[in-house]
Amino acid sequence: MKLRLWPFFLASLLSGLILDSAFAADKVIIISPHRKSIQEEFVPKFKQHYKAKYKADIDVEWIDQGGTSDDVRFVSSKFANNPKTSGIDVFWGGGASAFVDLAKDTFLAEYKLSAELKKQLPEKIAGVAMYDASQTWYGSAASSFGIFTNKKLLKIQRSEAPKIWADLANARYEDQISATDPRHSGGATMMNSIILQGYGWDKGWEILGGMAANVRRFTHSSSDPIKAVVSGDVSLAPTIDFYAAAKIGDLGTDNLGFVLPSDYSILDPDPVAILKGAPNRQAAERFLDFVLSAEAQKLLVLPKGQEGGPTKDTLGRMAVNRETYNQVQMKAISANPLMFKTSFTVDTTKSSKLKNILNDLVGAIHIDIQNELKSAVKNLRKKGAKPSEISALLKPPMSEKEALALADKWDDDVLRNKTINIWINEYKSRYIAASK
Repeated sequence: MKLRLWPFFLASLLSGLILDSAFAADKVIIISPHRKSIQEEFVPKFKQHYKAKYKADIDVEWIDQGGTSDDVRFVSSKFANNPKTSGIDVFWGGGASAFVDLAKDTFLAEYKLSAELKKQLPEKIAGVAMYDASQTWYGSAASSFGIFTNKKLLKIQRSEAPKIWADLANARYEDQISATDPRHSGGATMMNSIILQGYGWDKGWEILGGMAANVRRFTHSSSDPIKAVVSGDVSLAPTIDFYAAAKIGDLGTDNLGFVLPSDYSILDPDPVAILKGAPNRQAAERFLDFVLSAEAQKLLVLPKGQEGGPTKDTLGRMAVNRETYNQVQMKAISANPLMFKTSFTVDTTKSSKLKNILNDLVGAIHIDIQNELKSAVKNLRKKGAKPSEISALLKPPMSEKEALALADKWDDDVLRNKTINIWINEYKSRYIAASK
């Protein structure tokens, strides 16, 4: 190239770079355990909102590692490699306990909402905090926990739907429950915590063990038990309300149902937060503002096809923005959580501290050797064993006080693996002996 053409070449190159930069879309990177239907409704709506309000395009990268526990482990590994940033902007969904842990590990960034938006969000619902005092996470929806039922299958089996959590341990539901492995699911962990705190440690473990003996299969995905109930493979699945609500909305209340246990029911916030060192901080803030807005929350409560509601799937969730319910009035298909009444609340500090050891214990004595557990319980039931005999079989290896003390040492992998192996060997022998 002749020297006299260089100035024109450089000017053209720089002009192209400037133009490319001017038209480059903003970006936000989100990690979430939320099901695909939430992604398919919120992401397009956010892109439209972003273009209209900020006069720019936005690219949304959605990371899905599986359940909440899997997502937390993934983010933790990212921060282990680089304590300043995970390379991810937003963590969305999974229950308050997971966000208590993320905040404790200093993985969350403070973000103060505008006074106008914060005014629309209740500080507490049914005694449960809907956002953290440190302003690191905010509940984007409220969830309840209960039992999804296949009404037609129960009728064929001449069985009634359970009314309380303890009913899941009843022999009449043998092989009729599908449940999620809590080592992969924040929702399953929370339901276990509800049972243990509601009934007390010893009785709670008896119920969890009896229920595990009735489970046909433990799954990694929270959506698989829902599919099992819908297909008629099983009649029951303990689950978060919105998984059930979406299917009930599609297939009708004559076919499917959702039981909110009458003894211990709670609301749990489904938080959203900006991660420390977010590479796209401004876009992350705009995403939080959008998700918490009254307009976006209509996607949660309106049926598919309603103006302002979802276009592909009814989400069937409880919104937390007061204005949402004021605007949609009687069109909402989801219950208003502000009307939720309960005298029971979960100690989230305790459940957060016990979470890892509790999940490992359930995994070791209920899931990894489930065949032996099922055989033992079935044999005792068949022989007409006394309730005290079944209670003795299902008794946990430690008290709650001992578990809390051990939780402080649970980061020690050598101790953890050794203890898990002891549990497996001890309970496998116990179950085999009870099977004879």
